[in-house]
Amino acid sequence: MQEFTRYVGYDNPDSFRSFLIGQFVSATKNGLFFKAKLPSATTDEITAAAAYTAASFDNADDIARALDGWKSASNVPCDSAAVAEVMAKAVAECGANQKNTYFVLLCQLIKYMAARPASVLYIGSPTLRELYFLCMMQAAGVSITLVSYGQDSDFEKLAFKDRITVKSGKNSAPLQIDFGKIDLSREAKLSEMRAEGERVNGLVKRLSTTAAGFFEDFLRDRRSRVVADGGVYTEDGEIPVYCAALIGCEDEAVYTNMLVKFKESFAGLKKQLIFIEKPLENPSADEVKALGTPSGTSTEEIVDSIAVTVNLVGDRTRTALAARALRELLSEINSNNRTVTLNYANKLVTWLYRCTQARKYAVKYEDIPVILYYGDISQSELYFLNFMSRCGFDVAYITPNKANLSIAVDKNIGSRMQIFELPQSRESGSYPAKAVKMKMATVAYSAERDLDTMLYGGDTGIFRSFQFPNSQSVTLKTTFEEIAILWRQEARFRQGFETSGNLVSIPNIFAKISGVENGDLGRYWDDVRDKLTPQTILTVKKQNSKAETATDLSAYRQFYRNGEIDTEKLKASTLNKYSYLPDRIQDMLFYKMQEAASSGFLKLSGDNLMCSVLHFGLSFDKEFLKIIQQFDFTGKIPKLVVIDAVEDTFTLEECIRIVLCDLIGFDILVYTPTGYKNLETFVNANAFEEHIMNQFMYNAEVPKLKIPSEEKNGGFFGKLFGKH
Repeated sequence: MQEFTRYVGYDNPDSFRSFLIGQFVSATKNGLFFKAKLPSATTDEITAAAAYTAASFDNADDIARALDGWKSASNVPCDSAAVAEVMAKAVAECGANQKNTYFVLLCQLIKYMAARPASVLYIGSPTLRELYFLCMMQAAGVSITLVSYGQDSDFEKLAFKDRITVKSGKNSAPLQIDFGKIDLSREAKLSEMRAEGERVNGLVKRLSTTAAGFFEDFLRDRRSRVVADGGVYTEDGEIPVYCAALIGCEDEAVYTNMLVKFKESFAGLKKQLIFIEKPLENPSADEVKALGTPSGTSTEEIVDSIAVTVNLVGDRTRTALAARALRELLSEINSNNRTVTLNYANKLVTWLYRCTQARKYAVKYEDIPVILYYGDISQSELYFLNFMSRCGFDVAYITPNKANLSIAVDKNIGSRMQIFELPQSRESGSYPAKAVKMKMATVAYSAERDLDTMLYGGDTGIFRSFQFPNSQSVTLKTTFEEIAILWRQEARFRQGFETSGNLVSIPNIFAKISGVENGDLGRYWDDVRDKLTPQTILTVKKQNSKAETATDLSAYRQFYRNGEIDTEKLKASTLNKYSYLPDRIQDMLFYKMQEAASSGFLKLSGDNLMCSVLHFGLSFDKEFLKIIQQFDFTGKIPKLVVIDAVEDTFTLEECIRIVLCDLIGFDILVYTPTGYKNLETFVNANAFEEHIMNQFMYNAEVPKLKIPSEEKNGGFFGKLFGKH
C-alpha cells in the first residue's frame, strides 16, 4: 500500500514551501491536486456510476463485486477488495444517507482514477467523507499527501487513521502560495535536481589519512582505496576522497623536496592535479552574468536557483554532487543575509567552473582529480575546498605558514578537513619548483630509494622481500584438474595477481572436494599426498568429542561500532594476544578480521558476527603466527588441506578460522569423501568452489600422511580441528 502522509505543521517555512511546490509539480505532472473542497459530482457522472450500483451499500463484498465491473470496463488497475473495505466503512460512518455517500465516493473514484494518478496533493481541511476518499485512493495504489495544518477536525473519527503517517513541527500557520503563478518548467528542473541529489547521497566518502602518509595516500587510485576500505569497486560506485591540510614545515631541504616530488608524481598518473597557488580572484561581471539572475525571496530559493544551473559537462554524477553540496554547504554556513549568501554561491560555482570546465577533466582523466591549494588562504577559499571535497575531489591544502592555522581550524565546516601541524613556520612564498641538494647521507639514501623504486616498483615483476604489508585474496574459479596445475605456482605467476600501492591481490584456491572419483580411494589419497608441500598445514577432522558450549563474548563489544573494528583500541587492549608481533602483522590480522566481518562469507550477523570473529581471530596459536610472519604475499602460498571423513559438521570456530585463512591468501582444499555438509554450516557458498565427484565413500579410513619437510607444521590446527 502506498504512503499516506498528513502534515499538521512544519519547522522551516522556506523548506516546507519548497517541499509543497515540489509536490505540486509532481501532482501536476502525474497526479492530482486539490485545494480546499472536492468538486461535487455532476448528473452525468452519477448516471454513469449507476451502472456499478452495489447490491448493498455498506457490505464490502457487494461493493467489491460492483467495483470489479467498473475495473473490467475501464481497465483501471487497483485492488477492489482493499478499496471496497474503505468504501464500506465510509458509507457506514458518513451520515444516514448511505446511498448518497456511496454514489459520491464512487463518482469521485471513477472520475479521478481514470487519470491513472501516481500521487494526490490535498491542501485544506477535508471532511470525513473526503478523508475516506483519500484513503480509498491510497488503497487503489496512489501516494497521498495531505496538508491540513491540523484543521481537519474529523480526522480522529477516521477508522483508518492508523494507516496514515502524521508529521508536525513548531509552526502550523498555513503558508500562502499562489500555485497559479508557479513556473512549472523551473520547478520541474528543481524537482529533478533534488532527485539527482538523493541519487548521489552518500556516494562521496571522506577517508582518513595521517601526517606520515599524507602524500602517498593522495596518489593512491580509487580502486585500491575502495578495496583497502573493505568495499567492492565499481566504476559508478563509491568515491573515496581525502581532504587534508599540512600546515607548517620542517627541515627546509626535506620539506622542499617532499613538495617537489609530490607534484611531479602526477605526471605518470591517470589522475589530474588542479594546482592553485595564487589567491582565487572574485567572479567577474561576465562570470556572474553567465550564472543567471537568481530568483526567489528567501536565501534557500536563491541558492536553489543557482544550484539548478550547475552543469559539469560529461559528468552527471559530479553535477548532481555539486548542486547538492552547494545547497548543503550554504545551509551550514547559515547566513541570513541574502547578499552574503549570493556572493558565496557565485564564488563557489564560478571557481568550480574555473577548475574543471577548461580542463575537461571528466573526459581526459580516469581517476579522482586532486585540488592542491598552496599558500595563504581566505575564508571563502576554505569554503571552496570544503565544497570541492563534497563534490568528489581530493583536496590538499599545504602551507608552511602557521599563521593560517587558526582560520583553517575555525572555518573547517563539519570538521571535513583533517589538519596536520608541522613544527616550524615560515612565509609561504611560492611552491618550490625544483629539488634542492641535501646532506651527503640523505643524497645517498635518496639514491638508494630511487634505485629501490626502479627495481621493485611498477610492473617490473621483481619484488623486495615482504614489500607489501597487506593482501587481498581473489578466489579463483577453476576446474578440478586446474587445481593440480596451479597448486605449486607462486602468487605472482597466477592469473589475477596485481599490486597497487601497498596492497597485493593474491589469486588463491578455496575449494571443497565432495566425493571420490570412480570410488578409487587409492588414487584419491595419492591426490591428497600430491597436494602436501613444505608450506602445507594438514589436519584430519576428528569426531567432535562434545557439543560446543556457549562462550560469553560480550567483552569484545567495546572494540567495534556500526560493524567497524576500532583497531587502535583493540591493539592496546589486554585481549590482544598478538601484541608481541610486529605492527605490520597485527595490522594485517586486524584488517582480515574486519574483512571477514564485512565480506558476507559467514552466516552470522550483528554482535554474534563481530564478537565471534574477534574472539576466534585473536586465538590462533604461535605456530600459525610464525607461518603468517614468514608469508611473503608475492611468493609461495601457504596451504591448508583438511580431510573430513566423519559425520560431524564444522564448528563455528573452525569455519571462522578457515575463512580468515582464505582472506589472508592461503590455498585451501577441504577433502570430503562422504559429500556431507561441513563448511556450509557457517560459510556461504559464494566463498568457495565445490567440485563434486561421481561417488561418495563412507567410513573411509584416512591413511598416514606426511608433510614433505622437516618443518614442524602440526601444532597450528590441532587447536582448530582437534579436541573441543
